[in-house]
Amino acid sequence: MQVKSRMIGGVMILLSYYCGMFLSHQLSLPIPGPLLGLVILLAVLFFVPNLEKSTTLVALPFLKHMSVLFVPAVLGVSLYWNDITSNSVALFVAIVGTTASVSYTHLRAHETLRYL
Repeated sequence: MQVKSRMIGGVMILLSYYCGMFLSHQLSLPIPGPLLGLVILLAVLFFVPNLEKSTTLVALPFLKHMSVLFVPAVLGVSLYWNDITSNSVALFVAIVGTTASVSYTHLRAHETLRYL
């Protein structure tokens, strides 16, 4: 029974992924195919809630080990380390500046909306 559920869940995830990729490519949508596939999967799970358990059986191991999926990003940082160090001041100012501006905007919006 567990094997059948895993097969159904795997097919659902892959089918929604490939449907999203196909629709995004064929309709020339500005939305990435994997994101469209995720929306399709969400819609299917909304209308057919019985598939949730099967999909969870397949997706949960990937979600538990998601840090492995970020290995290419870490390797990219090591590849461009010279560029990062040469532009470190600009990167620091950009990160701190955007964080400060978003924090200030959040504070002002919170104060404004509190009285509504």
